[in-house]
Amino acid sequence: MMYYGDNRRLDPIDFKALKAQISIIDLLELFEWQAIKARGDEVRGPCPVHGSSSPTSTIFAVSTSKNAWKCRKCEAGGNQLDLAAHYFDIPRDQCVRVAVALCRELGREIPRIEKRS
Repeated sequence: MMYYGDNRRLDPIDFKALKAQISIIDLLELFEWQAIKARGDEVRGPCPVHGSSSPTSTIFAVSTSKNAWKCRKCEAGGNQLDLAAHYFDIPRDQCVRVAVALCRELGREIPRIEKRS
């Protein structure tokens, strides 16, 4: 549970809104990742997860319309939050930490689900 300094509980993170406001392209720009190939909404290049040995590798595929990625070598894949978890080296089951780190790094507000009174 996350608290303000005075122990008031923070409203939970709205992960749906977070994924809508931060695209996988935002993450790739943050990583300074360069696409080698592009066709339609798919871009390919070296894998930033396992660190491809060749800068011309195309084993990392990204679907920009689906905000999804997959590495054909290390078999990792998922959405933009999964990619951020790998980038920040935070276990994927700690999605709140991933969301906070991602928003902080990109300078974005953390979308919250406001509790109804």
